[in-house]
Amino acid sequence: MLVGLSSNVARAHHSFAATYDPARLVTVEGIVTGLQLVNPHAIIHVNVTNDSGEVEAWLIEMPGNLSLARRGWTDETIIPGETVTAVGNPSLTGKNAMWWQRVTLTDGTELLFPALADQLAIEAHRRERVLSTNL
Repeated sequence: MLVGLSSNVARAHHSFAATYDPARLVTVEGIVTGLQLVNPHAIIHVNVTNDSGEVEAWLIEMPGNLSLARRGWTDETIIPGETVTAVGNPSLTGKNAMWWQRVTLTDGTELLFPALADQLAIEAHRRERVLSTNL
């Protein structure tokens, strides 16, 4: 299943703007065929069935192993054979590839891009402070 969305999300990265479209987001759902926790970028390999019923191999690029390991990622974080839904910035070259923003696992767990996760945590903390001062 392929769904296109737009976004103004941009990433400051040495090759991001040359490789991925910061103005768009795409969503794919498929079966994980592999997880490579390597540097400089980790990769999730996913088989996605397109609208024509054909299976397409997708590559989901992420920050490297060092960044993900600091957030608790291991080789068991995403298991081959698991169905995932991934949202990210699509490749500018037309390849079946994206820069990861979020991945939702079968059990509903959301794995977020570290900067996005930090922003959401900061906003949640701000809301808690406002609520506690208004009591």
